Amino acid sequence: MSIELKRLIEKVAHMDITLLAGERGLSNDVTWIHMVESSLATSFLDGGEIAFVTGVAIGTSDELLDLVRSICEKNAAGIILNTGPYLDHVPQNVIEYCNQHDLPLFEVPWKIHLAEIMRIFSYTITKQDLRDTEISAVFRNAIFFPEQRDLYMIPLAHLPFQPEWKYTVCAVSPANREKYAESTLEQKASTVFGNLSHKYSDFSVFQSETQILAVLGNYSTKQVHSFVEDMGHYLKLAFPQSDSFLWGVGKTTKSIRCLYKSYRQAIAVQKLQSKGKLRPEQIFYSEMGLYKLLMNIDDEDIISDYLQNTVQPIINYDRDNNTDLMGVLRAYLENDGSVKDTAQKLFVHRNTINYYLGKIKDLTGMDLSSLNVKTQLTTALMLMNIE
Repeated sequence: MSIELKRLIEKVAHMDITLLAGERGLSNDVTWIHMVESSLATSFLDGGEIAFVTGVAIGTSDELLDLVRSICEKNAAGIILNTGPYLDHVPQNVIEYCNQHDLPLFEVPWKIHLAEIMRIFSYTITKQDLRDTEISAVFRNAIFFPEQRDLYMIPLAHLPFQPEWKYTVCAVSPANREKYAESTLEQKASTVFGNLSHKYSDFSVFQSETQILAVLGNYSTKQVHSFVEDMGHYLKLAFPQSDSFLWGVGKTTKSIRCLYKSYRQAIAVQKLQSKGKLRPEQIFYSEMGLYKLLMNIDDEDIISDYLQNTVQPIINYDRDNNTDLMGVLRAYLENDGSVKDTAQKLFVHRNTINYYLGKIKDLTGMDLSSLNVKTQLTTALMLMNIE
């Protein structure tokens, strides 16, 4: 995880540290610290670090500017220059460059021990990481081990979340998620969390296998929608190579004890997204209509029995005869039972559609002209979508 640079600097405000440039970047997220004395050393930066520079390997102001430019290009969170025997002052061209790129630049005199600042920074970042990890672990346990309440109820008492709060789970992943290792998703989740933390509180964002999960504590419906919109924005920045994302937002729970339900609902919506059964903007479980009921059928035998008595004979016939009567049925129902519109969609003659519908009637014994039968078959297709 990370911590806002401004909060980190406050920890050493008493140590004669002065901001020279890049004030607009004080909201940057800091992931760690690093000593950087040459442009070659910037290759070790991953982004988000505070770079400490004493100038021991710097000969001219142009060399210092080149180093600062290299640090900036590595997306560092900020730079701390230690003025003294190696850097007697900070050149104006360096200050101007940092202002132009909103890169916070600080000066610390030689009399101040950099080691102490680095110790404080390391301790603060590590402490924040441990806290964020503890919070995400609590939510993981509540999601995946809901019956083992001691795993999340007891540690929750020491965190800024209440058991009786209402919670909402968002599940999201890039459509091409197979291209990303879990470690990469974890890093992206941390970046998104840091960006969102400037505006929101009482939430957690973490990686779980191929998913990035967000758990929101005591958010109103309006706040959930606002959070999702902002999260989508930061996800696009974090995954510039991804064209789209698979989303699912579960129903807000009554307490943390029901968190697993919101998670399962979010995943179910996401599965429908992956199958192309929903429009990209349809991501909220509360707006799923009939799917809300079907998603809550936990007994697989009930689903199997329902399909057996509706569409299974058609599925078996297609499998044995290499036909696509199920495709005809789906098109027929999607076109509100219009033979004409179905024929146009499938680019065949109306008589062909009537022949296929007759075959379906023979296989199932169901009269497709009946509204009740159409409803039963539509429900069967929806059940197949969520399996």
